Order: sequence, then structure tokens, then C-alpha cells
Amino acid sequence: MQKVTFKDSTAVFTLDEPRRPEEAPGANLSVEELPYLWASPPLAVSFEPEKPVTREIPDFPDGGMRAWSVVIGALLMSFGTRVISLRSFGWINSFGVFQTYYEQYTFPEQSASNISWIGSIQYGLIFIPALLTGRLLDLGYYNGPLAISSAFYVAALFLVAECKTFLQVILCQGVATGFFAGMLFGSTPAIVSHWFLKKRSQAFGVLAIGSSIGGTVLPIITQQLFGKVGFKWSVRAVAFIISFVIIAANLLLRPRLPPSNVKGGLFDWRAFKNPAYACCVLAYNVSLLGLYVPLIYLDLSGQAAGFSPNFTFYLISIANGASLIGRLSSGILADRFGALNTLIPFTLIGAVASFAWPYATSTIPSLVVVSIIYGCATGAFVSLIPSAPARLGGMSDAGRRIGMAITCMAFGATGGPPLAGVIRTKSGGFDDVGLYSGGVILLGCILLATTRYLALGKWVGKF
Repeated sequence: MQKVTFKDSTAVFTLDEPRRPEEAPGANLSVEELPYLWASPPLAVSFEPEKPVTREIPDFPDGGMRAWSVVIGALLMSFGTRVISLRSFGWINSFGVFQTYYEQYTFPEQSASNISWIGSIQYGLIFIPALLTGRLLDLGYYNGPLAISSAFYVAALFLVAECKTFLQVILCQGVATGFFAGMLFGSTPAIVSHWFLKKRSQAFGVLAIGSSIGGTVLPIITQQLFGKVGFKWSVRAVAFIISFVIIAANLLLRPRLPPSNVKGGLFDWRAFKNPAYACCVLAYNVSLLGLYVPLIYLDLSGQAAGFSPNFTFYLISIANGASLIGRLSSGILADRFGALNTLIPFTLIGAVASFAWPYATSTIPSLVVVSIIYGCATGAFVSLIPSAPARLGGMSDAGRRIGMAITCMAFGATGGPPLAGVIRTKSGGFDDVGLYSGGVILLGCILLATTRYLALGKWVGKF
């Protein structure tokens, strides 16, 4: 591009010549790279002779030992807490086992809806700290708050074993572990975004494997230990495992980009002026109202159908294990076809599986098949949650933008299980629960498709 410069005694005026069409910025850039491009202003005024400031796309490693070690750290953090949330954390994903145990042994006088509030508070609070941790990350504060939150989280895990009343369980397992798990995991997707661009969805998929492994292994360990060493030492044993994993994650997770104090404060309402971002957050909330309801009630629905508890509790692990397929495959597909282009069909499959779940309890094979399909679909959803918010802006406030989206998702995550519990209590079965779950997930799919249209300006395209 040619520049014409005029000088006088006080200032230098630099004007750009008209740009040829073939020189237009971003002509060969992907959707992921466009947020990092700013066109030069047509008139630049400076009071000291200096070179024009140019904006370039940040150089992302997109691989290498250091970058993938960060992803492994994120995987471990996902194992010990969640992934982003949503009933996808290893520990949080194990609540289906606690739901059954509390209903049958510890608090039989409490209704299923009341007990489900323990898990719902966990699920909701795990999203809220993402707003704070995302902003702190953008400002350059990460490893210090991470270490402090890790100490409180591990302490809360051990205290669950000492709880004696229903209120104590709500405060300790619901509030404390939920909040501090959110402090640990809230900014983890943004850390991964520091190291990956073109392979970002694939990295998110690997990150989400941790919660899949945790959600498969921890329920089995917990269930087996309940009958052998009792509730207290079962919880303590799991807490020791998670403590080791969290310490290893602290050693591996490191931010890469320098601090950036962008305008907007802790919560930037201007982000919601972007219709695509606002619709994306709404779609996530609506989907979460129903997406993880079957995971909580798979065990109980199998027992209600007459199957042995020794078998039905494995349904949670089967679903979580199958989610590993969805997490890995969705990350690879999203990098090739687009995050929402991958997320929408997987979520639609989740809606169909939720509709079918209550009617699949007649035989063991049908229940297992539905659990596997459902697990694959929810795994993809969890894996791709950070992808769309990350693409709807630049990296200067990626932590805050992803954090705001995750925090707002607390409404859907908290409200879904209690609503399902009320429906189950009123109807006396799981048929209406499945209709509710599948219906709201289907509505979420429609909103995700609308998000893609608002982002691209057309119904078909890579996003």
C-alpha cells in the first residue's frame, strides 16, 4: 500500500491511498482469524515522526510439547473438577451415584427434587466464578488464584465426608465444591486458547476427555467403596485421588499471552450487543435445562424398571465413557467443518436420545444403547462449549468473553434437574421427564442454528 506524507512544523499527516480490491484485508483469512485483524485508519495523525502501528494475527503455536502439556494440564483439571462445565466434571459427574445413595440411605425422608438441589447447586456455582477468573486471566493473574482455589477445593472435598445433616451436605458438597471447582476450571478453556487457533476445537476435545475419564472411573470407585469401607472413607479416597490430579494440573497450566486491560470491567455488557453472542449464550442455557437430566436419573430409571442396582449404577459410567468418543470426534470435526456445524447435529442426537430414554428401560441392551448414544452427544456438547464464544471476538478479552458465557450458563444448569425432579414427582415416572428433557434440548438446537445465521449472515457456511 502506498502512503502520502505531508509535514509542517508541528505534525506529520499520513494518508493511505485507496486500496485495490485484491489488497483487501482478510481476503484469505478464516473465520477464526478475522477477529485479530484491524484495518488501518484512513487518516493517522502523530506529533512525533514514528512508524505506523500495524496489527497482526497473533502467532499461535498450535502444537509442540509445551502447548500440549498445557492441554494435558487442562485435561487433569477437567478430571478433578469438570470441563465447562456442565455435568461434565469428573467429580461433579459422579453426583448421579450420590443422588441414588442419598435417596436410599442417608436422606430417605427427602424427596428426589430436594436431593437433586445438591447437584444443581454444584452445577450452577461451577459456572459463576468463570466471570471472575476469566477477567483475572486477561489482567495477568492466573497461577496464584489457581493455587489458592486448589487448596480450598481439596479441603471442601474432604469435609464432605464429615457432613451429618442435609444442610451441611448442601453447604459443603453443593456450595463449597461447586464454587471452588468453578474457580479452578473457569479460565482453563481460555488458557488453552492462548496456545491454539487452527486446532483449538481439537485441543478443547482433548481437554474434555478428563471429565469423561473422571465421570467413568470415579462413580465406579465410589460405588464399590461405599459397600466396603463406608461413606466417609469412600469420599476421602476419592478426595486423595483428586488432590494428586489437581496438584499436577497446577504444575502444567501456564498462560502464554501478555496481560491486556481491555475496557468494560468485570462484565462487559457490550458483548451482548453482538446478536450472535447473545443468542449463543441463550442457546447454551436452554440446552442445559434438559441436556444432563438423563445422566442424573439413568440409575434410578433402571432400578424403577426392575433391574439390579449392581447393574444400573454402571449406566452413568457407560454414558460418561461413551462421551469420550463424542469429545474427541467433535473436536476433530469442528476444526474441519466449524464448531456450531458440529455442535448442532450432536445436540440434536442428544435430544432424540433423551426422548427415547424412558421408553428404552424395557430391556438391558436398549438401555445401554441409549446411554451410549446419549453419552456421545453430551460429550460433544461439553467439548465445544468454549469454541463459539472464543470465535466471536479477539484474544485480548477472550478470557472474559468465555467466562461471561460460562457464568451465564449457571441459570440453565441450576434449573434443569430440580424442574425434572418436580416433573418426576408429579407424574410418578420418567416418561414426562424424557419429554421435557428432549423438548428443551430441541429448542436449544434451533437457537444454535440461529446463532450460526447471525454470525455468518447466512444459513449455510463454516462456523
